[in-house]
Amino acid sequence: MKKIIFLSIVLFMLSGCTIKYDLDLTTPNAAIENLDILETDLNNEYFSTIKNYTGNIRTIYSDQDSDSYEKDPNLDYYNITNNSDDNKANLIISYPFTTEEFADSNIINTCYENVTFYNTNDKIDIRTSNEFLCFEKYISAQEVEVNIKTNQKILNNNADYIENNVYTWKINKSNAYQKPIILSNIENSTQEQIKEENNQLNLIIILSVIGAFVVAIIIVIINKNHKYK
Repeated sequence: MKKIIFLSIVLFMLSGCTIKYDLDLTTPNAAIENLDILETDLNNEYFSTIKNYTGNIRTIYSDQDSDSYEKDPNLDYYNITNNSDDNKANLIISYPFTTEEFADSNIINTCYENVTFYNTNDKIDIRTSNEFLCFEKYISAQEVEVNIKTNQKILNNNADYIENNVYTWKINKSNAYQKPIILSNIENSTQEQIKEENNQLNLIIILSVIGAFVVAIIIVIINKNHKYK
């Protein structure tokens, strides 16, 4: 099972806090991720941890601890805005991924063992494994709201609510063991099938190139033989 990084320790050990995850897919070739954590219970033992948080969180998931206080210039980090005051602890963690990068997002891969993400101008296929893992490790959190916004026409989804092209999932301790995210306009298809089709197309192209190369060599040989006759 994947290691739950420090980010999850901070977010999901909170009791009674508001956790909202937003993914905006309305910009071409972009997946804009935003996590809003709000704690208003001043007596909560993690209130000061959130309020005074100054760490850095890598954008790409790793089995190793991705939280640090020193930034590696070769890595990308989430943008973290701390809106805390005396009455609330509030962190907003965001990053504008490209479509190609998002499948490795630190946040989404922390809470699901497997993530499938495919998004083009006219096709979308998002699927996760069944279990939402964060409640398994940190049971104090009560609920997490996940919102995904897309302009594409969706044929298959298991969202709890849909409003203005925003698909919403409410994940709590009671349903976490069987709460996958499914959002797709590709009927009876998964990313693996799409990859297989792409692989077949690539194979055809490669074989065509090889065939053309062989034909060219044969023509050269025939021409040489003809020249020496």
